[in-house]
Amino acid sequence: MVTQDPLSFLITTRGPSSFTKVRTAVARGDIVSAEIASREARNFSFISLAVGIAAIVLCTILTVVIIIAAQHHDNDWEP
Repeated sequence: MVTQDPLSFLITTRGPSSFTKVRTAVARGDIVSAEIASREARNFSFISLAVGIAAIVLCTILTVVIIIAAQHHDNDWEP
């Protein structure tokens, strides 16, 4: 009986992910392919982390700018 990964529907349009490639290469005993796929998976993880951190930093900067702009705008209405 073949069991299917519960999240495999997410990767059907792009092909197998690097993580899936690592698992299948290890299951086949192909160490070289497993090392290459592992490196790809690690690079993807680092890139995802960097994009996430950049998004958080940009949102924080935007929030601070909006708060500062709102405070300055409130001062215009005082008599």
